[in-house]
Amino acid sequence: MKNLLIATTALVATAGVAAADVSLSGAANVGVLNNGDAGSITLMYNNVTVTAAMSGETDSGLTFGASLSFRAGHDVDLDVGDLADNNQDYLYEFEDEHMATSLGNIYVSGDFGKLTFDANGVDNAHNDSFSHDVMYTGTFGALAVTATANVEGGSTSDGGDFSLKVVYSADGVTATAATDDGGEYDATLAYVVNDMLTASVNYDSNGGDTGAETAVKVAYANDGITAALTLKDGVAVNQWALALGYAANGFAVNVAVDDAGSEDLSASYDLGGGMSINAATNETGAFFVGSKMTF
Repeated sequence: MKNLLIATTALVATAGVAAADVSLSGAANVGVLNNGDAGSITLMYNNVTVTAAMSGETDSGLTFGASLSFRAGHDVDLDVGDLADNNQDYLYEFEDEHMATSLGNIYVSGDFGKLTFDANGVDNAHNDSFSHDVMYTGTFGALAVTATANVEGGSTSDGGDFSLKVVYSADGVTATAATDDGGEYDATLAYVVNDMLTASVNYDSNGGDTGAETAVKVAYANDGITAALTLKDGVAVNQWALALGYAANGFAVNVAVDDAGSEDLSASYDLGGGMSINAATNETGAFFVGSKMTF
């Protein structure tokens, strides 16, 4: 009876109000890791994130929404190339501070495109070392545009006030260009040769050791096998990099090497239902083994 009364009251209270959707999702990570430093110890890590997403629609057809995220636990970097960032002080010294609640973003979208508002939470479209407050995204046929801005302005760091990214895709060709108020830019031209082979060339005005960097990449993918060879000009090390991968029946393994001596190995197994087992190691002896869960 109480349940029926509550449901009836809610129905009456919301009569005539546009329908809105609210969803709850979550993620968790747990495992052990070692950052590979001399004398380093193996540590346990765990973190949990809960996110609420809300959306609605106006009478005129505008879509609007917001998200709220709560995170608690250890800060870890599980990217195989960044395992050295994890250490005992990083994980445990400020353990009480490893909780955060953030208003993920608020957005409004329509035929004009999409406006996203997230104070200091929008990545610069050219250099994600800088965070902005507002982002616009729009698609016009084969052209996609992304622009971001820092509302308060007057940043003392180049790249801190605005950025622009333009992507054009047609007939297997994708051209991408991005820049920001730092005056730097990069451009990529990619071509899909066939269902298995893709080739691209990237020019970064400030990606090299003393200036510009040019990178040519050829990627192959077929029947669970992936391979990619990257050649760079304008750098003294990392002039070439080779990545190989294989995936089948929920299992995946990837290995990457380059001329600087980096050797990265990662593997995962999908148990289904939102849970997987993941592991990685590199040439320094850094490693992690753990589980990722999504809800």
